[in-house]
Amino acid sequence: MNKEDVIKNKNEAIKMMTDYLDNCLAIDDNSNIKKVNLISYWQKDYINYIKGEKDFNPINLKTYERGDIVKVNLGFNIGSELGGLHYCVVIDKKNNRNSPVVTVIPLSSQKTDKINKNSIMLGNDIYNKLVEKSNKLLADSKMEIEENKNQLLIETKKMTENNATSDEIYLKTTELNNNITEAYKKLELAEKINKEVQKMKYGSIAIINQIRVISKQRIYDPKKESDILSGIKLSNENLDLIDDKMKKMFIKNWVFFLTKVHNIYYNVFRNTFAV
Repeated sequence: MNKEDVIKNKNEAIKMMTDYLDNCLAIDDNSNIKKVNLISYWQKDYINYIKGEKDFNPINLKTYERGDIVKVNLGFNIGSELGGLHYCVVIDKKNNRNSPVVTVIPLSSQKTDKINKNSIMLGNDIYNKLVEKSNKLLADSKMEIEENKNQLLIETKKMTENNATSDEIYLKTTELNNNITEAYKKLELAEKINKEVQKMKYGSIAIINQIRVISKQRIYDPKKESDILSGIKLSNENLDLIDDKMKKMFIKNWVFFLTKVHNIYYNVFRNTFAV
């Protein structure tokens, strides 16, 4: 394939995309307008992901563990494939920090009491843990701000009375002011979590048959330990429900499967180390 063929292919692809979006807009109904908007947003995100591939290093992200809740850009997908910005649960037993990918199961809000056979109810697990995290950050930050401000007044008065040097005053007040700054960061995070909670619907479901491996570039939150979803994990009870559902859905006969795996490894071991 030469450069001229590539240019022709590129131009055809751009024309097809433009024609399709224009045709959708010409119909002028809400569903088509929404579709054009979503596709356009995704195309921009997709290009940004590709442009960022070269410099992307997963070591700069936090470590993701089984049960962690992450917000992921699943993109604009085909048919019933889940897309858009969704909460997901990490199901890797052990995901290395330097791995560029992670395995997740997408989550969605629970709209009715009845759910698809390929999903399981998680209740208010995520909602409750976000509220709990927000409340703790709020209480801790307010207490730390008040304590450090009071201590700052006391120390400043004491050092002034004792004729402390400007360097001594600077060192002590800088430490306390830094503590106050960190406390305000906690307060700001608590407010962000509150806004996130307000957007959530009460109750979540895990859509087991939509399990997928994603690039960590798609992770919107958390990227670092100080982000909104950092530390938010599904309960062990809900993770056990996910495990049981996956066994039923993807493995025809779980006992037979375990026996088969055992026999395979036993034979490999015996053949490898037989004298």
